[in-house]
Amino acid sequence: MRTGAVTVVTLDDEHRRNVLGSELRNRLRAVLAELSADPETGAVVLTGAGNCFSAGGDLSSMPPANEAEGAARMSEVAGLVQQLASLNKPVVAAVAGPAAGVAAGLVCVCDVVVVGEGARFLFPFTRLGLVPDGGLVHSLAQRVGPARARRILLEAAPVDARTALAAGLADRVVADPEVLSAAIACAQELAERAPLAVAAVKRGLREASGSLAEALAFERERQPTLFGTADFLEGKQAFHERRTPSFSGC
Repeated sequence: MRTGAVTVVTLDDEHRRNVLGSELRNRLRAVLAELSADPETGAVVLTGAGNCFSAGGDLSSMPPANEAEGAARMSEVAGLVQQLASLNKPVVAAVAGPAAGVAAGLVCVCDVVVVGEGARFLFPFTRLGLVPDGGLVHSLAQRVGPARARRILLEAAPVDARTALAAGLADRVVADPEVLSAAIACAQELAERAPLAVAAVKRGLREASGSLAEALAFERERQPTLFGTADFLEGKQAFHERRTPSFSGC
């Protein structure tokens, strides 16, 4: 679904609570690849069909037949998470109902997380005898801090919407019927920012935020290029003219 410069991507396997089985993972990867190259899409909203973001991994397909199959499965999951995290456009998660397991990993690599009052984040891994997947050991700690992430992942207790907001796992809580509209409004605002700068900020946070030295090296690499863009000149002129800039992505 397209709303202006915002494309809404829906995890749509409602009768199975949008479990992230192989077919849905592959469909999502294909859509993300298309959106990455789509000049008409300025921002993306990721949501789930019905009253559930996603029930996470497909337990009916577990365990894999052997370790090789298990390794292949985890490579697929890693590829999806990396692709979503590295998308060169802002991504807003719209979470209504539960987001479980690997689906919580997808949420954690989104740029902004809007949740409904009835949203719940489920991290059942230690109750199942598994290690957290979907990049959660890293991405959850990035969002809520290492100590809180450790407790959440070890305890495997549900995290409700208000607790998620207080912890930093969610950025905004709204009434359940307003989740998608609030996420689209947020994405529309982000789509108005300079596309090249947005992509650079996302890359910097992803690759160069481990130390001050890495951050400064990243700035030295990227800023000279951005100084020479039409978007910077437009942003500077709009600033002086006190108007909303109109960016072209070049």
